[in-house]
Amino acid sequence: MRIAVDAAGREPGLRVVVQGVMDALGTAPGSEVQFRPVLYGPETELRQALEELDVPSDAVDIVDAPEVIEMDDLPHEALTSKPNSSIVRATKDLSAGLVDAFVSMGNTGAVVGACRAFVDRLRWINKPALGVPLPRKKGMGFMVDVGATPDPKSGHMLQFAAMGSAFVERVYGINEPRVGLLNIGTESHKGDERSRDVYKLLQRSPLNFIGNIEGGDIFEDRADVIVTTGFVGNVLLKFTEAIPGMLQDRLTGTGLSVTGDGALADLDYRRYGGATLLGVDGTVVIGHGRSTAGAVARAMRWASKMVHGHAVEAIRDCVFKTRRAVWLSNPFARGETIDEP
Repeated sequence: MRIAVDAAGREPGLRVVVQGVMDALGTAPGSEVQFRPVLYGPETELRQALEELDVPSDAVDIVDAPEVIEMDDLPHEALTSKPNSSIVRATKDLSAGLVDAFVSMGNTGAVVGACRAFVDRLRWINKPALGVPLPRKKGMGFMVDVGATPDPKSGHMLQFAAMGSAFVERVYGINEPRVGLLNIGTESHKGDERSRDVYKLLQRSPLNFIGNIEGGDIFEDRADVIVTTGFVGNVLLKFTEAIPGMLQDRLTGTGLSVTGDGALADLDYRRYGGATLLGVDGTVVIGHGRSTAGAVARAMRWASKMVHGHAVEAIRDCVFKTRRAVWLSNPFARGETIDEP
């Protein structure tokens, strides 16, 4: 298995990314390394970092990508003006089958845009979605979408639910994961018109839909998959990312910590690999721009687990079965993008 790694992002720093790759190689499960890293970035800088970290030259492959898409670059402009950037080169290689997965800690909009431009969508999927793991009182949940599609139609959100359900089943190992729709109330008539439409579609689907859930239920053990729009999901994600820093400031001097292995460490976003881009024909993990080397390593292991678990194939099959079941239940019912499979 070959995993492409965007090593050119400037926020975590090239050296941090390389260190994370080495950490991943040193802690891969099993007696042998399960993947081979392919580093994309300025070759001279990469070789210098590898030398400084005493990494054998044959431990990784390097693809020279001298142009860098910065965190503040406009994605649509950067993709056309920087064709030799790590993000563009890696997504094209993913599409061509030269690598099995792509991990980036760089510009999220550029990664999503590059995947839309250069990587095929899975059949029967209209819009991509970003899914992230969420800590809760018991185990982990999964929220989708958190930013790829800010203003989806109701049919798109049905696809989000199916993609999230298949992902959780394959990667988390949860059979028939519970799907909850994030809303302003638990009653079926609550929410805006789109939310009510999505509720009806999910009711007619073969997914294990448990109904609406409220914001206070996110960290409870109520739903394994939380479905929302990319706009709401991104706001919630940024809010939860800010919680550890706030708590750490308030807990200073108490002996508790939200980082490392402290009592509240599960709240630290750096403990998780990153967001998974669902709906494209390839495994793509997008980490946080301020990721540590440990977070980079976890993102690579996360991508490896997805490939081994055939998550992309499971997502494609689940979306097809879901769309077909909903369409057959009432082909004339309201619900955009629910076309006959």
